[in-house]
Amino acid sequence: MSRFAQFVFVPFAFLVHGSLVQAQVVEETAEASVFSGPQVGETLPGFKVTSLIEASAGQEFDPVSEAKDEPIVLVFLHELTRPGFGLMRAVTRFAASRKDPGMKAAVVFLTDDATKTKNWSKNVQRLFTENVHYGVSMEGKEGPGAYGLNRNVIATVLVGKQGKVTGNFALLQPQLQVDGPAIVEAIVAVTGGGKVPSMAELEQLYAGRSRMSRTRPQDGSKGRMDAAERDPRLANMLRAVINKQASNEEVYAAASRIEAYVANRSNVKTELIGILDTVVNSDRFSDYGTPEAQKVLKRLWEKYSEGKKRGQQEVEANAETSPEEE
Repeated sequence: MSRFAQFVFVPFAFLVHGSLVQAQVVEETAEASVFSGPQVGETLPGFKVTSLIEASAGQEFDPVSEAKDEPIVLVFLHELTRPGFGLMRAVTRFAASRKDPGMKAAVVFLTDDATKTKNWSKNVQRLFTENVHYGVSMEGKEGPGAYGLNRNVIATVLVGKQGKVTGNFALLQPQLQVDGPAIVEAIVAVTGGGKVPSMAELEQLYAGRSRMSRTRPQDGSKGRMDAAERDPRLANMLRAVINKQASNEEVYAAASRIEAYVANRSNVKTELIGILDTVVNSDRFSDYGTPEAQKVLKRLWEKYSEGKKRGQQEVEANAETSPEEE
């Protein structure tokens, strides 16, 4: 699956082999396929994990066997990250809301230190969703041997029915805004169809406010960006920048398109700053795109963060200036 993307605009053009790279529309190159777990159409093998739910802690269960032929979503978390945990919460809460069609949901934490994970889980029970199984694999970081999970991804999400996989999502850099829609669509499809919630609805109903929603506007006011106000195109545009298969020229062009897009959209620019803050300051920043893409992301972050800082300083200075001083 693709991950975030990046941006750079015509005035922010780059020199490549001595020539100026002009902004141009290029086709997004699909990121090299990343495989993890059984693929669509393949069997969902049964496996056992140890429950982390307080009422049944320590007991073994098999989420696939318990689901029988009913729809199921399995979320394997290979590593604990804030974005991955947020995506997991939204997906499982939505899945739990589809219990009338018989939807089952289970989260499996993969770790080389099961004891540490068990102790950690005791402090986050309040974040667990009702009617969702939570367990830790006792088979280490690789998880159930029959599944062929890829330990290099952050999360693997499998949707299935009647013991077969209907949706497979191997996520290198999980983000609710990027990956949520496709996963939710797969859940809706396997539970009889119906309305697929928008990204704004998914965040409001199942994920709550994200870190992005707490970003202050550039005008220095204390207003908050509501989920419904977020631009639905931004996350998709970002994918092209962090595409690991993109050439430098494609990264520059993708960044240029984003800069052009946010130029006259202050709210979207504010959202972009929030995303850049999260990505650049993440301990997994080196996993986003190519080395050149990382440089571009950092330059954009510095550029927009500095602009935001100047705007806030001007607002504060104006607020502190009395009529007499003017």
